[in-house]
Amino acid sequence: MGLRSIVVFFLVAPVLLGLTASSGQTAQAEPEPRYDSATTVDMMTVVADLREVPRGSPLTGTHLIVRPESAKENSETIDVYLGPANYLKDFEVTFAKGDRVQVIGSKVKYGGASVVLARQVRRDSTTLYLRDEHGIPYWRGRT
Repeated sequence: MGLRSIVVFFLVAPVLLGLTASSGQTAQAEPEPRYDSATTVDMMTVVADLREVPRGSPLTGTHLIVRPESAKENSETIDVYLGPANYLKDFEVTFAKGDRVQVIGSKVKYGGASVVLARQVRRDSTTLYLRDEHGIPYWRGRT
């Protein structure tokens, strides 16, 4: 090893070590939750709010924020992920605050909170089918 190689090594090594250390400090994005048939819930709820998560974020699309039908107005809410907004636009189903809906889906933990990955959502006589019985999204390949 020549003197020039040794000098370059000592100049470049600290920079590389700094880059490695700083990249290790960035938080890894948590993968999206997976549907788990073992955690299936079937509940009557009331819509407390609606939320659109922008494209590029985890669980992009339409979410219903619901509370159990039997719960009081100020009780804890549950996030119900329906699916990508562009998939849901194909259906003429809309939701509003106060709607009474039946939610069937998988209740899983994500980001430290519970979220229901909806398989079916029923309002009045209309049922919105979002996933098959194994949790495979019907929008897969369509978004």
